[in-house]
Amino acid sequence: MRKIQILTSLLICFGFVSKGQSLPMSLEEAIATGLKNNFSILMAINDTKIASNNNTAGNAGFLPSINLNSGLRQTVNSTKTEDQSGIENESSDLRTKTMTMGASLDWTLFNGLGMFIRKERLGSLASLQQTAERATVENTVSEIITAYFVIVQLNNSIEVLQHAIDFSKSRYELTRKKLEIGTSSELAFMKSSTDLNADSASFLRQKAALINAKTRLNTLLVLETTADIQVSTPIHFDQILEYNLLKENLTRANSQISLAKQSADLALIDYRLTHAPQYPQLDFFTDYNFSRASYNFGSTARNTTNGPVFGLNLSVPVFDGFNKRRVSGNARIEAETTKLAYAQVLKNMEGLLWQYYNEYRNNLKLVTLESANLEVARHTTKVSFEKYRIGEMSDYELREIQLSELESENSLLSAQFQAKKSETELLRLSGKLIESKTAK
Repeated sequence: MRKIQILTSLLICFGFVSKGQSLPMSLEEAIATGLKNNFSILMAINDTKIASNNNTAGNAGFLPSINLNSGLRQTVNSTKTEDQSGIENESSDLRTKTMTMGASLDWTLFNGLGMFIRKERLGSLASLQQTAERATVENTVSEIITAYFVIVQLNNSIEVLQHAIDFSKSRYELTRKKLEIGTSSELAFMKSSTDLNADSASFLRQKAALINAKTRLNTLLVLETTADIQVSTPIHFDQILEYNLLKENLTRANSQISLAKQSADLALIDYRLTHAPQYPQLDFFTDYNFSRASYNFGSTARNTTNGPVFGLNLSVPVFDGFNKRRVSGNARIEAETTKLAYAQVLKNMEGLLWQYYNEYRNNLKLVTLESANLEVARHTTKVSFEKYRIGEMSDYELREIQLSELESENSLLSAQFQAKKSETELLRLSGKLIESKTAK
């Protein structure tokens, strides 16, 4: 009896401790919060901004560079000379003050089309980062959905265990009364007490798992660690996904496949870029300089010069130890490697799609089957308890039937969660996850 009181007190205390600031939240609200706060998404957005900022004509080399320069210089010298006849001539404090100002412009007119290829490369890098950002968002949303429904599943599991505790309490009270009137043995009473303790311990473990699951979701949403999120979206299946449509979307919208394809295209651009240094480079330059020098000695007091300088520089590569050929050859091999990587990613994603689709389809069948089994198990438990009440069933038989119902409950919850998890992965692989979850 004292053990039952202790466990009951623990359950009450546990429930009190786990209650923090209640925060009702639907799945759509959780996703919206994650899109706003999640660190991985925010960092990916910043990387996309950087890639976009880099995609400029100046960074590609189209625009000239213009520099302004100025300087002020003063020298103080002393001189001592002696001619052939031995006469010395000494001068001191000879000052020269020089001021210069100028502007220069350097502009590459032709570099083997390298500037055009670089601009194309910068655009590809910007697109690649946009795809990487989308992949980060999809992965994070998938994690949020899974973490959310883990809480839903644990809540349901706790309800099931609470029902099991209530059932075991009823059995415990019944055996206690029977023991008092002499129609039941002390062994049966102790067995009912032990089973009630076991159900209560399972309840406590699930409550602890629920707190950890909420902490996980709080971390993804960047909320207070102790926030008590109250989920409001049940596990349900709005649509039955079709494999052919999923596969069609996979090759067209999967972010991992898009990243691999864009990386292959980028490697080909890098290969083309290695050919640019093999061509002559033509540069235009022009300067305008102003210089004024002042003297406190000699016949010239001031000297001023100004005027433009302009011209062309032509650089023709002749021989560099075959290094350009080596770099170009390596870039070609790298382009072939990225094509193989793209084919590998495509094949892997197709395999994952088929794997998750089979799991999804199988789990939906299990949901239907386990739902039917659960109805039978609940009815069997109800009838069995009445038989136990009138003495037509043993403690062992009733407990086995109760455990069978508990197993059916957990099997249904597991099938529902796994089906939802497979559905989420299928939507992510087909590039429909963000669209389907944010459109609601």
